[in-house]
Amino acid sequence: MASISKICSYKSFPLSFPWSRKDQALHQRFSFPVTCASSEQILFENKCLVFAQMPERVGVSTYYRETKERENGDLARNLLDNRHLISVLKFCAAEGWLELGRSYHALIAKIGLDADGFIGTSLIDMYAKCGDMDSAEVVFNQIRRLDVASCNCLISGYASCGLFHEAFRLFMKYDTFGSKPNPYTYSAMLAISGSLSAIGEGKQLHAQVLKMQYLSETPVSNALLTMYRKCGAMDDAEALFKHLPRRNIISWTAIINGLYQHQDFEKAMMLFCLMRESGIEPNEYTFTIVLASCGSMRNLDHSRSLHALVVKKGMALSEFVGTAIIDMYSELGEMDDAKKQFKGMGALASKVSRNALTKGVVQNEKANEALDAFGEMVRKDSACDEFTFSIILKACASLPSFTSCQQIHARIVKANFDTNLQVGSSLIEAYAKCGSVEDAEQVFCQISAPDVVSWNSMIKAYSQNGNPGRAISLFRRMIDKGFRPTPSTFLAVLSACSHSGKIQEGQEIFQSMVSGFGISPEEAHYSCMVDLLGRSGQLEKALDCIKSLPIKPTASIWRPLLAACRCHNNLQMAEFVAKHILAMDPNDATVYVTLSNMYAEAGQLVNAENQRKLMKLKDVRKEPGCSWIEVNNKIHKFFAWDRTHPESAKIYNKLLQLIMQIKGTAYATKANSLQLKEDSCIYHSEKLAVCFALISLPAGKPVRIFKNLRVCNDCHMFMKDESITIASLPALLQFIQVEMLLSRSKSSHLSDQILPACDGPAYCQRACFQSGYYEEAIIFLSEMRSRSSLGDMYTKCKQVGNARKVFDSMFEKDLVALNAFVSVYAQKGTVEEGFCLVEEMVRVKPDVFTWNTLIAGV
Repeated sequence: MASISKICSYKSFPLSFPWSRKDQALHQRFSFPVTCASSEQILFENKCLVFAQMPERVGVSTYYRETKERENGDLARNLLDNRHLISVLKFCAAEGWLELGRSYHALIAKIGLDADGFIGTSLIDMYAKCGDMDSAEVVFNQIRRLDVASCNCLISGYASCGLFHEAFRLFMKYDTFGSKPNPYTYSAMLAISGSLSAIGEGKQLHAQVLKMQYLSETPVSNALLTMYRKCGAMDDAEALFKHLPRRNIISWTAIINGLYQHQDFEKAMMLFCLMRESGIEPNEYTFTIVLASCGSMRNLDHSRSLHALVVKKGMALSEFVGTAIIDMYSELGEMDDAKKQFKGMGALASKVSRNALTKGVVQNEKANEALDAFGEMVRKDSACDEFTFSIILKACASLPSFTSCQQIHARIVKANFDTNLQVGSSLIEAYAKCGSVEDAEQVFCQISAPDVVSWNSMIKAYSQNGNPGRAISLFRRMIDKGFRPTPSTFLAVLSACSHSGKIQEGQEIFQSMVSGFGISPEEAHYSCMVDLLGRSGQLEKALDCIKSLPIKPTASIWRPLLAACRCHNNLQMAEFVAKHILAMDPNDATVYVTLSNMYAEAGQLVNAENQRKLMKLKDVRKEPGCSWIEVNNKIHKFFAWDRTHPESAKIYNKLLQLIMQIKGTAYATKANSLQLKEDSCIYHSEKLAVCFALISLPAGKPVRIFKNLRVCNDCHMFMKDESITIASLPALLQFIQVEMLLSRSKSSHLSDQILPACDGPAYCQRACFQSGYYEEAIIFLSEMRSRSSLGDMYTKCKQVGNARKVFDSMFEKDLVALNAFVSVYAQKGTVEEGFCLVEEMVRVKPDVFTWNTLIAGV
């Protein structure tokens, strides 16, 4: 009784569950006492407000009418029979009303019905469904004679609260309770095994099911199918399905769903047809799975036939099936049909349906249309959820549109979704695609508890935007925080190692992925390793790496080696690699173009021309280069020799001015050495976009130019030229970002090929210094790792205050940055500040250079 009193004295719900209070208005209407008081207070002073308005299904309102007529306390025990109390407890469990359930528990104990086995089981069920497993265990332990129903209620409660191991421990004690598990018990335990992906325990349960002859019970056989599906054992699931004595719609749907999730779409469709032939008609859930399978098969005829069947069954306008039809047509690229389905749903279309349509529009490369639709939603003040914002941010990233991303970010903050993990990760990716790592960093820092997806997004942002050192550092922090990296994590980190030339570190990370984390490398990981060796000039090792792979090398694995051959001018190996690529992908235009350029640079003009002729003969077409820039909320696209832009005259005049400025420079010398016609490279799309930026953007605003292909060598040299950078200041203070975005846009980590290591920061730093923009020079300097440039810049600028601000805000401080700052303090004569700085740097240990610099300044 003491334990029961302890339960009943609770004032509030100790755990937070989404079902703890389903109807707040219901709670406000009723004035039922929460604490344990006398039975008279509970029965008579309450004025019967609870059960006067309770649904008829409860079946106890008669009791209150009779008790109100006859105020005899002894009548309470006679009228409060088991049937009435069990109905009330079921009501509390269904509504998640824990406080009312505790009050009735107190009443049950007071009138002496707590020893009843049926009442005890109902109490366990009520507490378990309300999420109060501690109270459920107390009641369970006080029942004198436990039966299988009591045990099943507690096991179900453990399962619903995620306490799977406790459920297994209780199941192992069944023999001590003097009862045997029934079919419901095995169904619950098989569901737990599936949730844990515990295939071993699941098979042991399967053996017990056969021993107990419960396989003929349809719920048990369906639970077995679901368990094998969740554990990925589809062979076992199919074998079990073939020998099932009874199959219902749940059995068929379970096996079809398993085949769909394991991407065996054709077999899923075949079983769907067999199901209908056996006389079992599909329900909405079955149609949802089969529609998704049709979309994944990319079979338009099957999809239309299935759509017709759904219409015939009268399910096409329901929320779930209608949304599945939209998804199916979106996968097939038939957006007109998808829009027609959405329009036909009318008022039945929900946020889920609208999100599916928006996702399809973005997926089919119609990002502008998705943004227009989102703008219409905002004007109509339609409700947006986290999925809506995540989808529309993908549209911003695919353009990419930095202005739209900022505007949607503002809407996210206004809608209080800025702390949502899914939205935060999408924001990081969108800002990264737009080239704004600073904004991506800010979003990441505002996430209070980032998950693996958030970490991956930030690592990828650093890797793609020219910050490989930060990517690797953040990867180390992620592991130190106890997060388990995913294959996507390693892909981004290996790409960072490749771009930064950290061969040994990249190889160690690759080995740790296999041995330390048990992740099997995929095709993209092998491509990264080839790229890692190829970029550093180790072409033979890269070739040996491909030959020793445990999988058959694909074209995407050979392509990084071809890019490395182009970069390091190894024509012989390039010809060998090109044969392998063309054998698997004869229409790869990149191979022909790369060989043609290499032949031209080697002076083999006939071979170069032959490659171009082969392209015409085989009708292989290279994707035209396109560059675009966003100015005043409008995206301007440029192609080579493009004169369709309204400002073409001004753009070409600006380009000619720049060409005149760089004559006689390193760029002009390099361009002449390429043995190409002068006009074949001068009017490339990226140059036109840069000139349009110079005449359109205000002073000091960053220039963000994107391109669908990699930057050619001529444009690369053009962008780096010092006279261009100096002439462009202050509008191009972040000009190096142009080069980075041009080489990255719309490309994977393997596609920014054959560009030499870009020393753009040094050019920009020097240009900023020569033009008097010292603070901007320091900003560029924070990304550099050259000791001589660091010391020289800080010494000449003599902007110690501004430099210290940049130093304090640096994400990763190293010994090079410390020594540079110490040099500034020493030359200025403030050695004491230098000593203080050394003491503040806990993680960075000073070296001989540091101490010699400080001693020299004394």
